[in-house]
Amino acid sequence: MGEVDPAFIQDPEHRPKLSIIEADGVPLIDLSPLTSADSISDPKSIEVLVREIGNACKNWGFFQVINHGVPLEMREKVETTARKFFAQPLEEKRKIRRDEKCVVGYYDTEHTKNVRDWKEVFDFLVEEPTLVPSSTEPDDKEETQWVNQWPENPPELREVMEDYSQEVEKLSLKLMGLIALSLGLPEDRFKGYFKDQTSFIRLNHYPPCPSPQLALGVGRHKDGGALTVLAQDEVGGLEVKRKTDGEWIRVRPTPNAYIINVGDIIQVWSNDKYESVEHRVMVNSEKERFSVPFFLNPAHYTEVKPLEELTNKQNPAKYSPYSWGKFLTLRKLNQDQQPWERLILLSAKTHSTGQGIPSIDLFPVTSQDYMSDPKAIEGVVKEIGNACKEWGFFQVINHGVSLEKLQRIQAEARKFFDQPLEDKRKIRRDERNALGYFDNESTKNVRDWKEVFDFTMEETTLVPASPDPEDKEEATWTNQWPEYPVELREVCEEHSREVEKLALKLLGLVARSLGLPEHRFNSYFKAQSTRIRLNHYPPCPSPQLALGVGHHKDGGALTVLAQDEVGGLEVKRKTDGEWIRVKPTPNAYIINVGDIMQVWSNDRYESVEHRVMVNTEKERFSIPFFFNPAHYTLVKPVDELIDEQNPAKYRPYSWGKFMTHRRLSNFKKLGVDNIQIYDFKF
Repeated sequence: MGEVDPAFIQDPEHRPKLSIIEADGVPLIDLSPLTSADSISDPKSIEVLVREIGNACKNWGFFQVINHGVPLEMREKVETTARKFFAQPLEEKRKIRRDEKCVVGYYDTEHTKNVRDWKEVFDFLVEEPTLVPSSTEPDDKEETQWVNQWPENPPELREVMEDYSQEVEKLSLKLMGLIALSLGLPEDRFKGYFKDQTSFIRLNHYPPCPSPQLALGVGRHKDGGALTVLAQDEVGGLEVKRKTDGEWIRVRPTPNAYIINVGDIIQVWSNDKYESVEHRVMVNSEKERFSVPFFLNPAHYTEVKPLEELTNKQNPAKYSPYSWGKFLTLRKLNQDQQPWERLILLSAKTHSTGQGIPSIDLFPVTSQDYMSDPKAIEGVVKEIGNACKEWGFFQVINHGVSLEKLQRIQAEARKFFDQPLEDKRKIRRDERNALGYFDNESTKNVRDWKEVFDFTMEETTLVPASPDPEDKEEATWTNQWPEYPVELREVCEEHSREVEKLALKLLGLVARSLGLPEHRFNSYFKAQSTRIRLNHYPPCPSPQLALGVGHHKDGGALTVLAQDEVGGLEVKRKTDGEWIRVKPTPNAYIINVGDIMQVWSNDRYESVEHRVMVNTEKERFSIPFFFNPAHYTLVKPVDELIDEQNPAKYRPYSWGKFMTHRRLSNFKKLGVDNIQIYDFKF
């Protein structure tokens, strides 16, 4: 595969460490009590086996098995035949290249988390044909068939693979029985789900990589199915993210063992008693590597949800039901970009309401006589500093923005979005003018369930003409106002002026919380590139499949958000990574730290991931005010917050170039993650 193309290069935070920890701790379980002829005569040994598997699923999500009953010679045949297939010229292998019509076969440009994997694969189905949904649309009941593509050479490949799949299928179903017993369920509890299975097997080939410190054979991910049964060769490379401390642990190859891992479906069935765990594959510069995973998947018509036997009043269901077939089809139709990132599982999970997100009373700052009570001001400064440090989010009340102005802009926004699509698209934004109406926005290369209208504080805003660092030319963004509703422009301008005052007050309070002068950041906003957005999230027929806005961090300095009574904003809590719903507070604004503030503060305050959920019944409206500096601002840690003990953690970058680069993804899928601040981290 030659030199490392930029498409393969992992973000710095996800690059592999070449010094590794080998996992003696991943349990090794002997299945001989199950596979020996007289196992029935020793029920105690079966009980011990069940307990071992339950502990492994709970503590690791991974384990290895020996004495599993799959003949060694059969496995050796598979590896030999796979080597013959991958040794062929690329044009031969690509004769059976998979595509949107045929989703199994050969492929060499697979991506995980939008970064290309250093591998080539050959996929085939266990059952031929395999029935699946024709589309991802929830109301579309039509089915289609997936069929295998077999190569001409090596001629024995089909027979070898079909024989092997029958043996590994038997093993996987035995393991499912043991897992059921470990959960206190009947041994055959899961058997019915696999009557018309959608299981498939993959042959993986990882060629030697000239820069193994930059690329991964497979990026970090979790398996979407029920169970994975993996054969890896003696080279090894699989790493598991240990649950106890988040360390990446190398799974040392054990001769003739299989590596087993719990998938997302078991996590849901078990209602989080067992967890699907992140894993990835390392590459090396000297040796090629082969592996053969068997992905055990249920019938496409399976509705995945927590089992009734494992839920009760004290332990209610943590997930809403989702269609496995729709999920699988979604995954297979998007294999080039792999943008979904377990979207269904994540959005199906029930979430906590964020009582912990601080609510801060700004009355001491906004009241006329606040100067007479400096202690109250100091109290607000301290509260804001703690909120920025611990959450990156907080709400404010008594903020000084007129409730009447907020209600007026909400009313006019409803009128605008109620219009026919062709009327709204008269002011559709494009690559030349980034302001106006848009209904095809994507986050992390996945389309958002929303429509928006953007405008800026200034009627015309100067920005770089391109993200090219050498290009000094400027372009102009100009507001596009619709003919209807006629009051929209006036209402938007009045409201934005009020929110700008609030944003500047908050900026001063944030500065003071960092030990800086109150006006330390003001000069950056003299020719600001601030943008205001009207968001409309229509009811969604399948809220378990989509998000209003996918998980992201805001690139600017500060965001001031008004959300209606429906709610839907979720914040990723820093302490444990849980998604926390922000309960709407009447007439409050939600504030969050953006990437620029993270850099200015040299990571003292952090820009936090958030997303927007949708629902089936109610439309939702929100109005974020993205407070951004002038385009010519050079963003870097402020001098007062760095020294020898705490050096700058970021290289300077141009805000205008950064912003212009970000806008590119509004009009096309980039194939990789958009530019991020960690691209500038030392």
